[in-house]
Amino acid sequence: MNITVAVYRGKKVVELSGDIDMYSSPELREHLMALIRRKVPSLPVNFGNVSYIDSSGIATFVEGLKCMKSYGGRLQFFGIPEGIMEILRFSKLDRVFEIYGNIEDVFDS
Repeated sequence: MNITVAVYRGKKVVELSGDIDMYSSPELREHLMALIRRKVPSLPVNFGNVSYIDSSGIATFVEGLKCMKSYGGRLQFFGIPEGIMEILRFSKLDRVFEIYGNIEDVFDS
């Protein structure tokens, strides 16, 4: 998995690629929590190049969402491939996370 933080319209955007699994989720958690500790008001995450996510990756995002909600922050996902979207639908997490089609939809919300 690769993690980069880009800036788009003045906001930090987390760009992910590869597999998010038990080996890579600790690194993802470290990056997410560093941003969340700064109390960013919103954090868009691009899943466009993510090929796989397991329960440890999902748990990392659930933890991040919980922390952000404690101060009124928003964790926003976009560009989710259909296979990963199916996992979120099956687990009903598509009702928990803010999910958008693309980055423009995130900024229009």
